Amino acid sequence: MSSYKELVPNKKYRLFVELGYDASGSRIRKTKIVECSGKRKAAELLRIFEHEVKESMHLDDDNPTFNDFAQRWFKNYAEMELEASTKENYEYTLDILKEHFGKNRIKNISTFQIVRYFTKEKSMNHNLEKKYNILKSIFKYAVLWKIIDERNNPMIGVQKPKYKRIKVENNQFFDKNEIPGLLKAMENLQEHQYLIAAIALFGGLRRGEVLALSPDVINWKSNQIHVKSSLQSSKKFGLRIKSTKTEDDRFVTYPKSLMIRLKKFYEERLALKEEMGNLWEGFKDSKGNEVFVIFGNEYGKPYRPDSVTQFWDRFIKREKLSSVSFHGLRHSSASYLLSEGVNMKVIQKRLGHTDIKTTLNMYSHINEDDDKDASTTFDKLFLDDKKDEK
Repeated sequence: MSSYKELVPNKKYRLFVELGYDASGSRIRKTKIVECSGKRKAAELLRIFEHEVKESMHLDDDNPTFNDFAQRWFKNYAEMELEASTKENYEYTLDILKEHFGKNRIKNISTFQIVRYFTKEKSMNHNLEKKYNILKSIFKYAVLWKIIDERNNPMIGVQKPKYKRIKVENNQFFDKNEIPGLLKAMENLQEHQYLIAAIALFGGLRRGEVLALSPDVINWKSNQIHVKSSLQSSKKFGLRIKSTKTEDDRFVTYPKSLMIRLKKFYEERLALKEEMGNLWEGFKDSKGNEVFVIFGNEYGKPYRPDSVTQFWDRFIKREKLSSVSFHGLRHSSASYLLSEGVNMKVIQKRLGHTDIKTTLNMYSHINEDDDKDASTTFDKLFLDDKKDEK
């Protein structure tokens, strides 16, 4: 809403342009003093001033630019609803989208314009799914917040871009013949490093899931770990323990010998806490609850995820092992179970995949040698038949 106030009759006026409220609830207002002869001229200058203000700020209440509305979307939705690590990823991708759509008015962006954008991006396969999800959410809230009509939502006619499914290549995991040598070499690691790696290898856990382990998720009698949290690191929020997605919430059974070793390490951590006394800082989750992390420093703080990557990379080079990343231990777990004849459905549950198609697509191709062995088995039948003919 815009208005003017007469300061000197038929000579001087103050113009006001109201731009709503900022995130803290404070009024956003622009003012200007003009000299003119009469109210009619003042009203005309007000319209000109209002247009200049909105253009300079890329703001138009009825039809904001993509840049402006994307900012509103991020502050009023993403900041409130998304996890810290997700927000950081979205911020980066959103900046890329702004470069392309930024100056376009939100109501003027067409379905074909978005389709054409994805057609161009598809050749480079640059985070297509993430870009699609962000655009879909932005225009969804543009409808909910009455900026555009539902019938004019340009995303309705845009199909979700298909992306190439991930397949685990042979150089991304240790095969079953390499694992005995790997386990022997792992004994050269410090105890906490060995346990971190062994839990990832034997259970298929991700790095953040291992680092989030606390005694309340471990059943020492059944040798099971309830995987329901993950340690995440972000520039804005630092280290945070967050709940895993529903599909990743799972129970994983471990070898008894490993669990005995883990329990001993846990008891040593408890003793260290007692020794540290007031120096023990501890760690709290996102809800402010105290969490006793099994893998952390002498002050009770969890190890950073990147520190795990660093010690693992050094270990691989020092022991002259195959150049497999720490995440490759998860793939190694799945491939080993598969090579030993474990049912794919069991592997799916251990990894926390929602859909067995994901597991099949990632791992079904990696045991081609087993398929050759199967073929050799049938060859024996043909050889036996030939012997009978003689």
